Amino acid sequence: MMQETPKISVRSIAQHLGLSPATVSLVLNGRRPTSFVSVATRKQVWAAAKELGYPMERLRSTRPLLERVSVFVHAGPNPVYSETVLEICRVLNTHQVQVFIRTVRSDQEATTAAREMYARQEIDAAIFVGSRQEITPLDAPSVFVGEVPPDAHVWQVRADNEGGGRSVGEYLWSLGHRSIGAIVPGRVNLAGERRLAGLRACWEEHGKVIPEDNVLRCDPNETSDATLDGKFSEFLIRNRSSDHPVTAFFCFNDWVAGSALKILRGQGVKVPEEISVVGFDDSIYTELLDPPLTTVHNSFDALGAAGANLLLEMAGNPTTEPRVVVVPCRLVCRQSCLPPIS
Repeated sequence: MMQETPKISVRSIAQHLGLSPATVSLVLNGRRPTSFVSVATRKQVWAAAKELGYPMERLRSTRPLLERVSVFVHAGPNPVYSETVLEICRVLNTHQVQVFIRTVRSDQEATTAAREMYARQEIDAAIFVGSRQEITPLDAPSVFVGEVPPDAHVWQVRADNEGGGRSVGEYLWSLGHRSIGAIVPGRVNLAGERRLAGLRACWEEHGKVIPEDNVLRCDPNETSDATLDGKFSEFLIRNRSSDHPVTAFFCFNDWVAGSALKILRGQGVKVPEEISVVGFDDSIYTELLDPPLTTVHNSFDALGAAGANLLLEMAGNPTTEPRVVVVPCRLVCRQSCLPPIS
């Protein structure tokens, strides 16, 4: 007589892992397990359930895995991520997820707030909007929208900043520019560095280099005051007497490009007749600048939608390895670029 295969239950999984049946039940039934069980334990439970042959069709939770999510975004004068946050809210709301928006002044403030809210069982997960120089491990399920260190190994959505910088290089080269400059952040800025890397890679493919002397480094909070004005004005004085004067400038965002246009106008330099200017982000005001700015379109709404969907994917597949989603950028040509004067 054939021996009947024992049925796999929550209790048998708990015995296999040395956990309590209550813990295993919390994980498998999706009744807000993230508030009580660590990420590592959840992964163990899901892996054991699949290995032992637990009938996954039983998993019909009466409550969603995600009920409350907090979105953390930096406060500042350049609200480029507003579309991202709104799209995150729209996508999560369609899945009956309540979203809290919190503005912060630093990455550390965001990390601390997320950890405390998660510990108090106020949220099930977090989305961090904006590039971060370093990642602090969190128990809370998290998605990062923006640049993070390449070895972070986290769920992430980012723009193709390097591809955007490369598209600027190809466009300026096609116009005939051979000596170009760039304005990038003075402090470490992963998005700015990727954009500059793409620009430089394009130039190197054409057998040229962008000298470091042609790269102005200014901190973002200095781009609208005398600091950028002074550095840029000094560069323009040197540029007039150079054997290979810069004929085009790439600015790491539209905010900086707008400041550059103002400084060039103040120095009597005509844009684009004497110097072409390109920005990055395609902010809402770029068509109102004089001249309307050629820039790289950054799909902030697509970043938000991808971030929200990635969080939903992670909640439904807790044992899956982290994924990185790259959102493409595209060049938008307006009136701030012309071929250089012969």
